[in-house]
Amino acid sequence: MWIMKNDRQEKLVRLQEKLSYDFRNIDLLSTALTHRSYAHENPHTGGKDNERLEFLGDAVLGLCISDLLMKKHVDFDEGTLSKIRSLLVNEKPLAGLAVNLELGNCLLLGRGEEHSGGRTKESLLANALEAVIAAIYLDSGFSKTRAVIKRLMSPLLKDTLNNLHCLDYKTALQEFCRKKYKSAPLYTILSETGPDHDKTFEIEVEAGGAIRETGHGKSKKEAQKRAAQKAWESLHREDGS
Repeated sequence: MWIMKNDRQEKLVRLQEKLSYDFRNIDLLSTALTHRSYAHENPHTGGKDNERLEFLGDAVLGLCISDLLMKKHVDFDEGTLSKIRSLLVNEKPLAGLAVNLELGNCLLLGRGEEHSGGRTKESLLANALEAVIAAIYLDSGFSKTRAVIKRLMSPLLKDTLNNLHCLDYKTALQEFCRKKYKSAPLYTILSETGPDHDKTFEIEVEAGGAIRETGHGKSKKEAQKRAAQKAWESLHREDGS
């Protein structure tokens, strides 16, 4: 159990106001905002880091967003819903929400993370938000967690159709692989055909060590995008997401 000083208590009170949620067990929120670097440097506190909560929060967030999208867009097929969800739960929008909540100011960081700007790192902020979501879930269950997520994500949910039209499959594939496999997709040029002024590229992408897809295009970027789209769709069919 963390022993909190007054300034940290004040920060957690303000955060709860921004979340419109009051914790019954404030230790859950404190753990959600504790980076492993801090827990490692301060073992005498007996506190845990937020990595297990991050793992749970990722799943809870995905379930809540899926539930909200199913009810908001009753005519959308599975593929469309998956694309929208991938746009909503990737690192950048989650980090943006974390900034709005001022999560960075609430984090407990080790000296190294503090000095390297950990409070503004998108990956660290997104992970912390997922951990906070898990803390709410453990504190009150699915229904209240869904309500908090709906409030937080409402501006993004309103723009889902516009976001869908701008879907970047390379980004979507990278985010999916980062979450599921903890690795990035690997792109390989298989061939270049045609004269210098009119080349056609064939590029293969390997995702998760299991999926290999190829794409063709008049530029490397175009071929990569087409390969990424095929891999993204294959992974979602296989994953059932």
